[in-house]
Amino acid sequence: MHQKSATQTETAMTQIQSLTAAVLLELRAARREGDLHHILTTYATACGFGWYQLAPGPHNPMLDPTSLLSFGNFDPTWRRQYATEPSCRNDPARNQAIQRAGSVQWQRAFASARSPDQRDFVQASRQQGFRDGITTPVHGPQGCVAIMMFAAPRLLRLDPDDEEALSHTAMAFYQRVRRLTAAALFQPAEPAHLTSREIECLHWVLEGKTNWEIGVVTGVTARTVQFHLGNASRKLGVVNRVQAAVRALLRGDLSVHQLSQPRSEVKLEDPYARRLPKPCSHSRQSKTSQASSSRSAISSFRA
Repeated sequence: MHQKSATQTETAMTQIQSLTAAVLLELRAARREGDLHHILTTYATACGFGWYQLAPGPHNPMLDPTSLLSFGNFDPTWRRQYATEPSCRNDPARNQAIQRAGSVQWQRAFASARSPDQRDFVQASRQQGFRDGITTPVHGPQGCVAIMMFAAPRLLRLDPDDEEALSHTAMAFYQRVRRLTAAALFQPAEPAHLTSREIECLHWVLEGKTNWEIGVVTGVTARTVQFHLGNASRKLGVVNRVQAAVRALLRGDLSVHQLSQPRSEVKLEDPYARRLPKPCSHSRQSKTSQASSSRSAISSFRA
């Protein structure tokens, strides 16, 4: 009896691995979202699972990460538990998969549930008919971008080779979803909009002026100038005022012709310009150094 059971287990494991080799080719050839659903439903059933579900990870780059929840056949009510980060954390298998950066079988993860919320999650899973399953994280440059889940109505016997095969399927499925839905789900976010005051302050940064001098020119305090430059830096994804000015210049928010002119030819158009104190030699040297820093930053950005 023991030998027969071992043979059946070996056959099942071989089946998962052989099915994975075939499904990877099918996913590569898929041209429509409907093809993806059909391929994964057939694969999950043949592997002895019956259900599959793709869900967003904590570092997903999509505009609307919850869109991934449409790829799977879990009950719609069940999917909603993965729509927000707090409710996702009730799943012990998901938490362990992210921390371990590897696949986690549910029967082991569910046995480790400690908090009341996690135990409620495990109980709800069983009420859905999920006796066991496996959760596989899909990782990108910034961390876990997606979670792939396979659920089964019975306890599973999976060895490391099976888990690796399912991990390959998860990665291939996510990448194919990304390729086929790029226009709708993965389009880049709208560029950050700079206010007129932020643009004005960045212009004077390129001219080599300090926050105090910009404040004199624009009629505000140096602290207000710092506030606008800080906002601009955050919007542009940089860490200092010079980088922000250069990024704005390369985006077209600022005019490049003024940088190409000699310093003596750049004219202050603001009526408050006459309030500027007469610069001393040390101030001129400082401004020249700042302007040189701006030009060096431009070269590094373009490179």
